[in-house]
Amino acid sequence: MRVIAGRWKGRRLLAVKGMHTRPTSDRVKEAIFNMLQQYITGSNVLDLFAGTGNLGLEALSRGCSRVVFVEKDPRAIDVLNKNRANLGCVEQTTVMRDDVFHAIKRLSGRERFDIIFADPPYSRGLEAPLLDAIADSDILYQDGIVVLEHSSRDHQPDRVGSLIKLQDRRYGDTEISLYKKE
Repeated sequence: MRVIAGRWKGRRLLAVKGMHTRPTSDRVKEAIFNMLQQYITGSNVLDLFAGTGNLGLEALSRGCSRVVFVEKDPRAIDVLNKNRANLGCVEQTTVMRDDVFHAIKRLSGRERFDIIFADPPYSRGLEAPLLDAIADSDILYQDGIVVLEHSSRDHQPDRVGSLIKLQDRRYGDTEISLYKKE
């Protein structure tokens, strides 16, 4: 796993040993950031189910101003903190050790984001409730984007609350769905 573009291009990222985390592949990550190119610079990013920070750290490398990582697995947080330290971006980042749904409630009304990355565990049915929680909260700017990574076998709705799907892209077993407030 590595940073694929920006100021840290080519830098390796540490990963959690075992099968408990599923890092976004370089191919999918490149596709996501191609879709988001115009939104990244200066953005405030929320990385839900952050794991080792792969997506949020890529966003920082490409010019976002700040990332809040939400992860509850202590092993993943340990590796995430090492990745932040190795890249020298501790000051630009915050790590919340929390359940994603609880973190959304805690952040609502306190902080808003331009981009929200959400990569929940596949095939557990978390996608629609997660989108609903984001739509019901006050954490996404009006012109903000939600990037939902999910199994290509799990079709996502065109609309969840105030969020409407802009596009889907499939990459093997992975699908990316982009949502924006109506």
